[in-house]
Amino acid sequence: MLRHLLEAKAVTQAQLSQEAGIAKSTISEVLAGKKPFSRQMIRKLAEFFKVDVRVLAGNL
Repeated sequence: MLRHLLEAKAVTQAQLSQEAGIAKSTISEVLAGKKPFSRQMIRKLAEFFKVDVRVLAGNL
């Protein structure tokens, strides 16, 4: 879902990191399946992408 949102909004990992306040390494690890979403990260991503937290919560 995160990859889809990034592509749909034409946002790079670096932009997301800077604007949402999430470490770029954390974003990379989540996208690679090496790290799960945290609740805090879900809140930040939902706010950034203007989506309901439930859209991302399925990835917990």
